[in-house]
Amino acid sequence: MHQPERSQDTPYFHQLNRLLTQHGEGTPHLIVDLDRLDANLATLCHSVSRDTALRLVAKSLPCIGLLSYLSERLGSQSFMTFHLPFLMQLIEHFPDSNLLLGKPLPARAVQRAYERMHQHTNAFSPEEQLHWLVDTPARLNQYLTIAQKFGTRIAVTIEIDIGLHRGGVTDQTTLDVMLTTIRNHPKFLRFTGFMGYDAHVGKLPRVVESTQASYQRSQHQYQTYINYTRSYFPELWADNLILNGAGSPTIELHKNSSVCNDLSVGSALVKPSHFDLPLLTDYQPASFIASPIIKQWSGMNLPGPEWISRLLQRLHPKHQQTFFIYGGLWRADLIDARLRHNSLYGESANQAILNGTSQLTLAPDDHIFWRPQESEAVFLQFGDVLAVRNGVLEARWPVLKH
Repeated sequence: MHQPERSQDTPYFHQLNRLLTQHGEGTPHLIVDLDRLDANLATLCHSVSRDTALRLVAKSLPCIGLLSYLSERLGSQSFMTFHLPFLMQLIEHFPDSNLLLGKPLPARAVQRAYERMHQHTNAFSPEEQLHWLVDTPARLNQYLTIAQKFGTRIAVTIEIDIGLHRGGVTDQTTLDVMLTTIRNHPKFLRFTGFMGYDAHVGKLPRVVESTQASYQRSQHQYQTYINYTRSYFPELWADNLILNGAGSPTIELHKNSSVCNDLSVGSALVKPSHFDLPLLTDYQPASFIASPIIKQWSGMNLPGPEWISRLLQRLHPKHQQTFFIYGGLWRADLIDARLRHNSLYGESANQAILNGTSQLTLAPDDHIFWRPQESEAVFLQFGDVLAVRNGVLEARWPVLKH
């Protein structure tokens, strides 16, 4: 079990501060700790069945270098992507990849993808390697029209609702309509499996439903769709179909027992603060934001009458120092519990103000450290990701382009 750091006054963060002083650019940076990343990957792979594929979620690890690093260690190039520009970059950099869309894209976006894929000269084969997610008969018919227009065969994975209620097939009648459409158009459509996301598992109060009961319910619902397809559409069934599920919040449940043979994971490997969940206690925080201090002084000096600043300084120990930092307004949590945001001064994305106790020995050009609350949006805000191992900068990885 790993407890998140609550102070940046440790050898670990002193080492990172020295590294950034030597190799940083004097701007905020996003750091990935490769030692911790390796440990999280080992935790992930422990006890996973050999018959189960692990699929890296690109939106949560939005960096080609990071995805390459992890896929090489997994021995797999299976990715899930949610965003058209990301999809095109994955096709370019991973021509041997297996790509599954994590959400149904509008027909216009799918059409644009095929227009752009015709311009690619690498060996990527959309018919075999690209699995589009479909959630309704209407969307399936849109994709059919696109396949006919481009004279291609589109591989479709059907989204099923297994309790999250965010979309997808909810009944066997709808599933029957969609599978019939696929069966009737073998030249243009190919059924490649199911995707059922169970992010709701573990979110309900225990008095309503336990995590285990919620998980078993979702697994049972998933299995009913599998059984129906096997029974009524045996010509569409194959042993190599994608049965995708999980995600970082529930990946540990699936490792023990799952109807899925394809498990998605992303955020758990870098563990932002919103993933400090009971099921992920064996994973370590492996990503941090570091922001240089621009100005520092003792006490407070708020706009307005000086007595307000003096009063606040006496009332709260975290008002004994003031720091203005480079940047701010990130979806992130301060590492050090002795620091706090100054809500009276107002928030700023340019030069945020923080206050802290007199115990903090920080000066201009030192760095204040944060944990991202999530990875998918926050990682994209800092330019190249700094890949660090044992206090040494190993690589600078460009993030995916929007």
